[in-house]
Amino acid sequence: MLMGLGWSAAHAGGFDLLTAEQWAQAQAAETRGAATALQRPAARTRSLSAGPQIRVLSPQLGAASLRAPLRIELQFQPVGEARVRPETLKVLYGFLGLDLTAKIRANAQVGEKGVLAEQARIPAGSHTLRIQVSDTLGRVGETELRFSVED
Repeated sequence: MLMGLGWSAAHAGGFDLLTAEQWAQAQAAETRGAATALQRPAARTRSLSAGPQIRVLSPQLGAASLRAPLRIELQFQPVGEARVRPETLKVLYGFLGLDLTAKIRANAQVGEKGVLAEQARIPAGSHTLRIQVSDTLGRVGETELRFSVED
C-alpha cells in the first residue's frame, strides 16, 4: 500500500509522461512567452467555486532538483458532502497546456482519493503540470506543480 491511498504499485516498467519532442515544443513556446511570464511558486493550489483541494504528496515540493523517473502522487480532498469525480481529471503540461491526461489514465491509478503514477519518465529540464478535477456539484479544483528534473 502506498501513502495510505490503498493502491499497489502498477506499471513497474514505467512510462513516458512526456517525450523529448513534446518537451522541446513546450520549451520553445514558453521561451516565446517568457517576456510576460511572472515567477511562480513551486506549487499553487486554488479551488474554483470552492471545489476539491488537490494536495501534492510527491514529488517533494521545494526539492532543488529531481531525477526521473518520477513518482507523482496527488490526494484529492472533497469539500462538504460533494464527492470528487475522478473521470473529470485533467493533467495539462506547460505553457501550451499539452493534454497528458490519457497518459496518466493509461499508466496510473486514478480514483476518488487521488492519483498515483509510478516511474513517470520525463526529460531533464523545468516542468509545469496543471492538474484539475471537479466534484459532484460541478466545482473545479486546480493545482499547478512546477519542478526541475536533472539528467
